[in-house]
Amino acid sequence: MRVSPENIARHELVGLSTHIVESKDPSHVCRKGVILSESREMIQINTEQGVISVPKGICVFDLTLPDNTVVRISGRVLRGRPEDRMKKRLNRSW
Repeated sequence: MRVSPENIARHELVGLSTHIVESKDPSHVCRKGVILSESREMIQINTEQGVISVPKGICVFDLTLPDNTVVRISGRVLRGRPEDRMKKRLNRSW
């Protein structure tokens, strides 16, 4: 399955470029890099300053898809283990 704006919440995020546009923690805002790994509550991002761990639930991400489409998605939608998130039925509220 190709990653698209319609299925991004159910797709694997590792390897996508990301930019944090909003966060309850101001130190995370404007960080950008490539997603290295993700767990149930955290995303690890390889930035120019090094690898950082960011909680999904408090951030809003701009994800750049392989076709250079940028998708803005709330981290609350991305919460959960990646393999379980792929099985979930999601409302399209973003």
